[in-house]
Amino acid sequence: MIKSIIFYLKKYSFLLGIFLFVIILIRTDLGSVLVNIKNVKFSYLSLAALFSFPVLLIKGFCWNYIKKIQNIHYNLRDSFLMYGAGLYIGGITPGRVGEISRALYLKRDGHSFGKSMVSLVLDRLSDIIFLLILLLFGSLFVFDFSYQQILIFITIIFLLFFLFFIYLKLNITKNFLRKLFYFFIPIKYQKSWKINFRNFVSDIKIYKFRNYLIVFLLTVLSWFFCYIQIFITARSAGIVNVPFLYLSVVFAIISFINLIPVSILGIGTRETTLIFFLSPFLILKEQIIVFSSLILLIYLFTVLIGLICWLIKPISISDQ
Repeated sequence: MIKSIIFYLKKYSFLLGIFLFVIILIRTDLGSVLVNIKNVKFSYLSLAALFSFPVLLIKGFCWNYIKKIQNIHYNLRDSFLMYGAGLYIGGITPGRVGEISRALYLKRDGHSFGKSMVSLVLDRLSDIIFLLILLLFGSLFVFDFSYQQILIFITIIFLLFFLFFIYLKLNITKNFLRKLFYFFIPIKYQKSWKINFRNFVSDIKIYKFRNYLIVFLLTVLSWFFCYIQIFITARSAGIVNVPFLYLSVVFAIISFINLIPVSILGIGTRETTLIFFLSPFLILKEQIIVFSSLILLIYLFTVLIGLICWLIKPISISDQ
């Protein structure tokens, strides 16, 4: 009975975001929303959309660099196409779990799944570490004390989570992870997962501090362009009184929330978070909804780029 409940909660958890969005719409003046849509500055929106290209190029270059350390060599074009395709598949799956397709490209080309997962994990870890740092230090400057307490508590939890993976080389951690793998993986698959896990751990040891630093700096650069994109989008929606750093920290929070598979494309959870954090600036809920919709539109434009990448270099998750 309990297993059945957990199964259905996992399967339909994405409906929570849709439910939140419906609740927000019910309590919103739709006429005011239409007025705010008419007032959107599409010149700003078009400029914001263009920033998708440098973000994708930098992230594709960063992922290519991570793979080269493992002696997995692709040209920059193929890495960009695979990264974009992963973004497309991730964009249409709850919690963006479809981004694992990037590892499947490498697996298809003869690399073990454990080895293929290393670049994906390090790329995602670099993103989350940057967001944690932004969340921790940015909140000290932009939020009042009550917000700071909540965010620092959340940040500490995530930091502990990451320290667990940073010390992956320690035997005690490897033994724990190995037992965890075996607990969740059926017996008939444990042999292959044992090989994959060993490959994953051995390749993690290749990276030096210099490699981590380069990856992190590239990650910072990509997020900087991303937040400029968000800031310009806010201007297109007529939101001009929210500081750049404040908006960046708020979207760092949204990025963490979107890692939880309770929504599709952040619908519902993004609006709820924006209303909570932007209301102190006396911004109307209807204007926030339009802003959130423009962010979704920009994201869909990026996913469309990913779709083109996937059409040029397709991968089938089911086949893998």
